[in-house]
Amino acid sequence: MQYKLYDTKQRSNNIIEQVLYNRGITDPFTYLHLKDNAVIPFDKLENIHHAVSLFLKHFEKNHKIEILVDSDPDGFCSAAMMFSYIKRVNADYPVQYILHKRPKAHGLTDDIRIDDDTKLLIIPDASTNDTKQCKSLSEKGIDILILDHHEMEVENPYAVIVNNQISDSYANKDFCGAGIVYKFLQALDEEMWNDFADDYLDLCALANIADVMDIRSFETRYLIGCGLNNIQNQFLKALIKAQDYSINGKINIHNVQWYLVPVLNGMVRIGSFEEKDLMFRAFIEQDEFFEYKKRATKDKPAETIQESIYDRAARLCKNAKARQDKMKDKGFQAIVDILGDTQDDNKVIICDTTELLDGGLTGVVAIKVADKYKKPCILLKKYFDKEIGLEMFSGSARNINHSPIVDFKDVVNSTGFIKGQGHANAFGIVALPVTEFNHALESLNYILRDIAYDSTYNVDYIMDVNDVNIKLITDLEVFDNLIGQGIDEPIIAVEHIEMYRDEFVIFGKNEDTISFVYNDIKYVQFKCKEGNGLYDFLQNAWSEDDSIIFNIVGNPSINDYKGVKTPQIVIEDIEVIKTFIGTPMVDDDDDW
Repeated sequence: MQYKLYDTKQRSNNIIEQVLYNRGITDPFTYLHLKDNAVIPFDKLENIHHAVSLFLKHFEKNHKIEILVDSDPDGFCSAAMMFSYIKRVNADYPVQYILHKRPKAHGLTDDIRIDDDTKLLIIPDASTNDTKQCKSLSEKGIDILILDHHEMEVENPYAVIVNNQISDSYANKDFCGAGIVYKFLQALDEEMWNDFADDYLDLCALANIADVMDIRSFETRYLIGCGLNNIQNQFLKALIKAQDYSINGKINIHNVQWYLVPVLNGMVRIGSFEEKDLMFRAFIEQDEFFEYKKRATKDKPAETIQESIYDRAARLCKNAKARQDKMKDKGFQAIVDILGDTQDDNKVIICDTTELLDGGLTGVVAIKVADKYKKPCILLKKYFDKEIGLEMFSGSARNINHSPIVDFKDVVNSTGFIKGQGHANAFGIVALPVTEFNHALESLNYILRDIAYDSTYNVDYIMDVNDVNIKLITDLEVFDNLIGQGIDEPIIAVEHIEMYRDEFVIFGKNEDTISFVYNDIKYVQFKCKEGNGLYDFLQNAWSEDDSIIFNIVGNPSINDYKGVKTPQIVIEDIEVIKTFIGTPMVDDDDDW
């Protein structure tokens, strides 16, 4: 284990300011006190007025409109916002939504059918680069409005595109599809004398969190805060209720990211078409009730109840997540069986999972594989590209935590024949010829030949254990509501910890959680196993005189359990300096 202070020139005696400086926030005071002036006017978006005119041309003539629902939480939220707005203005308006038949499909794929009588197709969160498909629809007399946030790679003159990435005057590039829809609804509000757009900020917030937008953007952070502080969508309320135990009443970015987004992703990845259709109907608040037979318990017999569509969709999402987890674990083990225990000779993991994984699971399994082998991972699946007549790979790529590679996608694309799209370190592989599989591994090994994957932690503070105090931890509690993409939780290195064997507690279902208390602060490390310095020491030490000297890297936090708040440091990694097994600890400076 290695660690170093964040490389920043800005220094402050205020620990909160310093942590924000370390995260790249140059104006911590403003960031902590954001106001509505953080919001960029919608008319800074290129084509926004043209888009409004196109929409109104069809809306005022009562023309049929279809909305394509992209296959991820951002796609569902942005389409729901657009659909709900139209129905709010005119409950009888002929607007329909279209769901993908395939899991994790994006944009105008071949599983999408547009009705011949459709006059306007609205595509939120996708299709900026679907030039060929847009041309075909345009030739049939269908107008296309795209409200997207993905990079434009090819010109697309066949649609009206509102996209922050192609708008020089719109500074916020860390805004998802639902964010662009929100801006469009603001523009519609102004034109139609409505005041509806802000009522959909809860879905906008959920989408930005789910799509892992960088919340160092002042606008994105401010609007997420507005949305989470005023949740109105009935389905979102049901999701929160279903995860109440985990969330513990705290509706913040971290809890939404960890407890709500995964169940939505589970449904998107492996839910049936009927289940995903029901989830979208819940998002657009289409009131429905179903009979649901609750299982008997020790205290209650089985009973049939009336279940709202919101509770039903939330329950089915949780079930889908559980099924996904089982499939993920099975697929992960199958990959490990092929790769073996080590991959020391390669700088990346590349694996053909065509026969091993469902297509929607490559991303979540890639995370586990990368974590096991401590190097970036690419998981691929074969498909036949009819246009070029070749067998190709698509899939997912994930970098590791604390990676020396800043932008794994750039590395992959630098090969010249692997095409990656998405975030820097969590992205999709959209095109790799099957014949180039071995060449891909060779190329990446060469590009990364000088990279060493020894974990080096960037820490906010390096402290002697005796200098760690409760005030430090309580001051940092404010980060509970700040943590999100780009704002990592505070991390400190604590040095010179000296402990005897009987000062440790081992607990947990698998006896793999270790904790101890030093200066009234609880230190805890989860999922310990052989090879962990503390775990190995405790397995070998039996005498109360056996002792250990070590350093740790960990996250300060306040553990709130049943109303009892305990200052703690969750240990992320450990470095053993010296152990004393069978001999007493000696105060010897030479040991350091």
